[in-house]
Amino acid sequence: MRAEPRCAQCDSEEPKIICLRNPAGERYCGRLCLYQGQANFIRWLTRSNAEAAS
Repeated sequence: MRAEPRCAQCDSEEPKIICLRNPAGERYCGRLCLYQGQANFIRWLTRSNAEAAS
């Protein structure tokens, strides 16, 4: 069990950016990981909306 928070995208140590959408679970080490995490969330959201509409 790790005590320190790690990046939600690449699992590196010492994340500097905290996502306001989910501050407890989503922390990112840099801007690129933040953008990739946001892109993954948007893809998941559009997929779930498409499934709900069908």
